[in-house]
Amino acid sequence: MKRQAFLAAFSFLFCTSMAAQAASINHGEQYSACMNLVRQAPEDAFDTALTWKGLGGGEAAEHCIATALIAMKRYKTGAERLEKLADISRRPKEFKAQILAQAAQGWFLNDDLNRARAVLSTAISLDENNAELYVDRGHIRSTQQHYKDALDDLNKALGLDDLNVDAYVFRGAVHRLTENFDAALLDINRALDLNPAHGEAYLERGMLHRIESKNDLARQDWMRAIEQDPHSKTAQTARLNLEKMDVKN
Repeated sequence: MKRQAFLAAFSFLFCTSMAAQAASINHGEQYSACMNLVRQAPEDAFDTALTWKGLGGGEAAEHCIATALIAMKRYKTGAERLEKLADISRRPKEFKAQILAQAAQGWFLNDDLNRARAVLSTAISLDENNAELYVDRGHIRSTQQHYKDALDDLNKALGLDDLNVDAYVFRGAVHRLTENFDAALLDINRALDLNPAHGEAYLERGMLHRIESKNDLARQDWMRAIEQDPHSKTAQTARLNLEKMDVKN
């Protein structure tokens, strides 16, 4: 589950809401610096956020602590802290839903899919018009092979946002797994129309071509998947598929 786009929104909301509290410490700037440090050196970000929290960093400092924990692969602890933060936060319910979505990502990375799904369901109850939440839950349900429920979520997401590329890719994958290959190809082609650089879409379309024994087309799509991000898990899967196809041939 790669759904992390909302982190940029956290930065804006925390920074703007804390600007009025700036005194000896500019908490808005501190939050931005802390979140940037999470991406570069999460251990240092964790230590910095703990100190900052003691100096009045509040919810923003706690969010940086939890995010750093997840970046340090302490998924369970990070997810638990995010759930607690959402529970005690005085911010709008839509904002709490975003915190819960990040907590669900932590549970997903911790291989606790049931907890991740449950947390996302709570998030959806707080913000039922957020397409991204349905995409996340649909992805988890698909991973658990609950394909009908996954399709319900992805259809809902696309009803709210018919330009959501990930929703098309995940729905295409579900159609492939349920052997509805024509619908799968329609979804994947739509995703690539919207984003011609989507590696996972090329990976999926390559699989569909391979099912139809269109090996040349499968090879082209898997090579494109690798080109988008050679170091990604998507690229790794594409390479494995190429190797299997070559060995079989």
